[in-house]
Amino acid sequence: MRLNLLVATSQINSQEGKSLGTGTVDCLRILADIMTECGIKGDIYDLPNGSHHPEIASPFSLNNGFALNTDELNFRRIPELTYSPDILKHIETISASHHRFFKTNRTVSYTLKRTLMPWILEESWHVFSQQQYEHRRQQFEEFCHISRYWLEDYALYEIYKEENVDLKNNQYRNQNSLLVKKLKQIHQERLDYYRYIQFLCYEQRFHVRSYLKKLNINLIVNLPFGVELNSADVFFHPEVFDPTMQVGCSPEPEHGYPEQAWGIAAYKEQTPGLKKYLEERMGWISHLGDGIFLDHLVGWCGQYVLPITIPEDSIYPHGHFLTDDHEKRKTNLYWFFNIIKKAGLQIRGEIAGDGLRVKATKDVIEELIKKGNDIKAMSIPRWETVEHKLKPLNQYDRSDLVMVETHDTSTLLQYLINRKGYDEDFESVNRILEFCNRVLGLPFHECDVPITIEECADDFWFEICRRLSEGLPSEDLVFTLPGLISILSHSFRSTTIENNINVKPGTSGAVGNGWRNWSYFSPPIESMINDPDLKAALKKLGPRKNQQFDYFHELEIPDNTFDLKVIFSKPSGRNVIYRKANRQWATWTIPDQMKDRNISLELVIFNSSEEEAWQKIDLASIIDLNKHDMYNFQDLNDIKACYSYPTEDLRINYFFIKLKPKQIHHFIIYQGQNPIVLS
Repeated sequence: MRLNLLVATSQINSQEGKSLGTGTVDCLRILADIMTECGIKGDIYDLPNGSHHPEIASPFSLNNGFALNTDELNFRRIPELTYSPDILKHIETISASHHRFFKTNRTVSYTLKRTLMPWILEESWHVFSQQQYEHRRQQFEEFCHISRYWLEDYALYEIYKEENVDLKNNQYRNQNSLLVKKLKQIHQERLDYYRYIQFLCYEQRFHVRSYLKKLNINLIVNLPFGVELNSADVFFHPEVFDPTMQVGCSPEPEHGYPEQAWGIAAYKEQTPGLKKYLEERMGWISHLGDGIFLDHLVGWCGQYVLPITIPEDSIYPHGHFLTDDHEKRKTNLYWFFNIIKKAGLQIRGEIAGDGLRVKATKDVIEELIKKGNDIKAMSIPRWETVEHKLKPLNQYDRSDLVMVETHDTSTLLQYLINRKGYDEDFESVNRILEFCNRVLGLPFHECDVPITIEECADDFWFEICRRLSEGLPSEDLVFTLPGLISILSHSFRSTTIENNINVKPGTSGAVGNGWRNWSYFSPPIESMINDPDLKAALKKLGPRKNQQFDYFHELEIPDNTFDLKVIFSKPSGRNVIYRKANRQWATWTIPDQMKDRNISLELVIFNSSEEEAWQKIDLASIIDLNKHDMYNFQDLNDIKACYSYPTEDLRINYFFIKLKPKQIHHFIIYQGQNPIVLS
């Protein structure tokens, strides 16, 4: 069983990185070392560092389906700079000075990075082009060979952008035309430069992936659905893309989401051109990761497309599905999955969207799993329902990819306190209460949610994480890295937007918009080992084991005069969470002498009315009253109080409770003739 971490490479904040070294692919290496030291048995799910264009909806709208982002380069690991100590010294001096003055331990300075990185890369390329190291040149040629499908397109398109060529002229699409051949000849050195910087990105990612493999950690690469209209892929591959339509998301009124236009080109579905393109793309990814996390998987059922430009006076909604047929949608998915399987990649899928495409996707995945395929689909406990009620943890399947939070939801901490960043979130109190009762097994009533950070002890937060880790039968559990640290670390337990990955869905913060989306970092990853309490917690959670527990059920009371709320649960497989005398939520470990008494139930009764309640409650449906014995009701509101009743009395006269307005009584019920006296 694996405890996996979902991270955005562009956000990983390592103290070792200082200014220019933060947000690099090399931080995955540091994270892997920390996971190993903490005993975390799991994989790393890596999010892309994509679009830089403010008009594009999301960083997942990549401007190239193959090329890697130089933002992720660690200049300290560029071999050419090690041959040029003077250049390296200058860069280190600039980085140290920036770090000293601005203390960039939380926020990446893209202004600094994107100002210096072109100069760093130009200097590195100059050294490379002048040196006579045959082995290094051979490595470069090998890279050009394995990336031959896309590398020339990428480099040439970069030249086109630099030279402001007229991209409406179709001659530029034909690399064998005299016009393009002449342009290539003029800019041969610049073309080699663009090939070289992708070589640097590739070797750093490849080395990190190889390093992780030695630690038995898989790297799962995010595969965004499409690429931007303004990209080399779309320009040079008319057999793959239809540039007259853009892909988006259909309206989802049941979820409160409007129609979305994503600014990415539509694929020509199930065509030979698309098949070749995807085979090359999957083969390329197989060099960089062990599996893929498919973002917007339902899009492969059949795309929702919209016009490239949407007139203001057009009728809403503006788009349509390319196919509405359920079986054809399934055929599309089978076709797509077969391409991935041939590349030998593990398949992990995000399933969210309109109900009909979600159903088609789930049908295909279930059929593939039954045939023995290694494929897992995302399940979010705060969303998954059975008969209109949230699904308890013990009802998940082994093959589910259970994600505590996604890249664009609130973290678990933010969800429980119903705040995301500086503002309130949009969840209802009743939904949070249901999540607490049915999913996390918390003894809460309406008055207990949303939670506040101040009223919860550290062991309360740990117990929640432990229940998620151990209470799931699923092989894979995924936490976002900032989400996990924010809930376990006393120092970083806050609602600030810095603890999110994606601050505000549907915005691109790599460009530095008002929310600076995708520009924040999680807490320094070294806190995972420098904070002894956090490290100890991770060591306990890391090697997941399966220990399922019961959730809280509601007991219906006939003739409920005072509107009592009664919930109950079997307290095995977990610690007990209760309110201490100081009103703080904490965990209570059942004493050994009580464990020998056949504990029957955890019972919580709440008088929700504005008057004192006198009520008899029939417990025959939840505890066995047919045998001759005594039941002891240990009161957790007053640890010294314990009430004992013969089974005959409870069967005939019921359990009598007296509660003040808004008062709660929390009991542990166990059997035995003599009650245990607790200090």
